[in-house]
Amino acid sequence: MACIRHPLAPSYRGYCPACLLEEALAPLDAVAPAWREATRDKHQQGTRHLTIQMPLGESASASVLLVKGEHPDLRFLRLKTWRRPAAPGFLARFQQLREQLQGWDCEAIVPPLAASIDAAGCPSVLSGFRQGVPILDRIKSGWLLPEDACARLTPLIELMHRAHARGLVHGSIVPGNVIIPPGTAAACLLDFGLAPLFTVPGDEVAFASGDIAGFAALARTLRELPASSAPLPRL
Repeated sequence: MACIRHPLAPSYRGYCPACLLEEALAPLDAVAPAWREATRDKHQQGTRHLTIQMPLGESASASVLLVKGEHPDLRFLRLKTWRRPAAPGFLARFQQLREQLQGWDCEAIVPPLAASIDAAGCPSVLSGFRQGVPILDRIKSGWLLPEDACARLTPLIELMHRAHARGLVHGSIVPGNVIIPPGTAAACLLDFGLAPLFTVPGDEVAFASGDIAGFAALARTLRELPASSAPLPRL
């Protein structure tokens, strides 16, 4: 649905970036009740009432929003909503993934926090918000040289091998899911383990090989990218 106040602006559920910045904290009432059942432990108590901050991304299959929760440790969150129906057992498998990641403390993985399914059967996943820019955009903007970007992938590839040994897979190694935080912080992976939730169980081997192929393809792309300019000075 297009924004009534700004018809030419991209929008999500009737809100566009201009509205969100002008109005500030538009309520996300449609999904808040679902989190009451999905968030039960002490780390989740503040995420029952969410407010939209601004859109973070849009694709043909999903929308991503920056939202805000009430818990002081989870002030900014990332909400991803898919337009396709969830696979059978989505919530149960999500909970299993969440428990597996909770038992593995890894700074490079942004763990999911909660999930819900709306009346149309489409799922949403709430995770912590990690500040950063997709790795390709870092190069195109001149903040990162291609060879430096390739070096940032090496720890992630090693991490993925360790994840596979634990029975965990990412399932969607694409440039947009590899982000570079500000400064010298290590690269991070978004949407870890979410893509397999849309398929039947038992595809871990196929997804594991896909993870490695995804990193190889990304490395080739990075090596072929010319640096747009000398990297800007770090702030």
